[in-house]
Amino acid sequence: MKFLSKYSTLWIGLLAFSGVQCAGGGSSSGGATDPCSGDRPGSPCFVTRVMCIGDSNTQGVQGQASYRYPLWFELGRANSLVDFVGTRFTVDAEDGITIPTPSIYPDYYTDFDRDHEGYDGLRTDQVLPLLPPVVAGQVPDVCLIMLGTNDVGQRGISAITSGVDSMQEIVESVRSQAPATMFLIATIPPIGDGFWYFQNAVHVAGFNSHLAASVPQWSTPESPAILVDVHGAIDVNTDMLADGVHLNAAGQAKAAQVMSAAMAGALDGGLLPPSMAMASLQESSFETLGLVDGAFSDLPLMDWRYPDVASLKVGTLNPAADTYMGADQFQTPSGGDGDEVLALENMGGDPGLGWVYQTLPTTLEPGLTYDLEVAVGQRLPGNSRGTTAYGGYEVQMLAGNRVIASSSNQVTPVPGTLASDRLIVATDDLEHAPLGSPIVVRLRMTWSDPGAATDFDWVRMNVY
Repeated sequence: MKFLSKYSTLWIGLLAFSGVQCAGGGSSSGGATDPCSGDRPGSPCFVTRVMCIGDSNTQGVQGQASYRYPLWFELGRANSLVDFVGTRFTVDAEDGITIPTPSIYPDYYTDFDRDHEGYDGLRTDQVLPLLPPVVAGQVPDVCLIMLGTNDVGQRGISAITSGVDSMQEIVESVRSQAPATMFLIATIPPIGDGFWYFQNAVHVAGFNSHLAASVPQWSTPESPAILVDVHGAIDVNTDMLADGVHLNAAGQAKAAQVMSAAMAGALDGGLLPPSMAMASLQESSFETLGLVDGAFSDLPLMDWRYPDVASLKVGTLNPAADTYMGADQFQTPSGGDGDEVLALENMGGDPGLGWVYQTLPTTLEPGLTYDLEVAVGQRLPGNSRGTTAYGGYEVQMLAGNRVIASSSNQVTPVPGTLASDRLIVATDDLEHAPLGSPIVVRLRMTWSDPGAATDFDWVRMNVY
């Protein structure tokens, strides 16, 4: 259930990473206030989808609703149009009577948006595998992540490396489903005396220091990652519950204040990538590795990102003559470009989250047309790779995290050849155009047959 703040009929200028754009006069779901109604009907407005990811300090325990509650109203007072998203919507042991504490959270069931992705007791490595299907379904524009207390409490000094490494994996995992997401990554609060985690409290500083040094390295112009210093705002003596692990109401309010201030950068449009109308797509024909006939490599290519899906094998293939017609001795497969292709092979599983994608510096601009063409290949039966079926395909063009064009199995290549599919999008024809957002091209196979394979080649885009 989504609830929009009672404050959210107010306007801001331009929201970066806008998840929903609408015009005044409609009605929103769940009986909530229409964020697009007000004194400027017909003008664009934007609702930014925010996913709060974390442990018990995000979920809420011991009668607490977590920092999410004051943050929601802080954002409302800042005139921000936001929608908290996630697959979870309760605190631990919620009973609707005494939990969460009514005197502390009087608007919990009315004006507060309860959706979140907080998991009591989990470490970063345990949250990591839960996120891909959640992100694919919820498509956040901003991920606010506060994880690591359980890493430090349970693993001590080793969490300084392992926890931060898993945090980086979370960032990349989210990007694999929502490539233009902005990340606000919080330092973890101090750990006080009251629970056995206190024996490892000394390592909180090391974890936060390593996190602070690492987060800027994860940032890209199209998907910024920004550190939020929650730890620096919290007094372990006054802002924690008696267990020394969880924020009390005062601590939640302080965390919300620093998070809201950081969120302003995501909401004022200042963090969108620079405008670039010219198409710029790297490795359009997957030729860099220079493989010999029949060779396969999973080494990454410039700017293409491969999925981390156990049932999928993804890489570059130089097909032999028994795989594609005309492919012998460094020759070009029929319908392709160059002698190498992007290869996807299914070991037997759902390929739905297995996107290969590239985020372009090209941005969605008014009055332009974006023309994407991709060659899709079906291998010959009995090929030397040992694949036994065609895997189907889907091609998508995104602006930010929003799909603006998609094609699935519209062409069927003759075995041993590649056939081209084409997506054409005119910005002015889009009902809700997230202008200024980076263009993303992504590809996947669609069929889950064991031994199925699909190849891609000659990915090119023109803007005119």
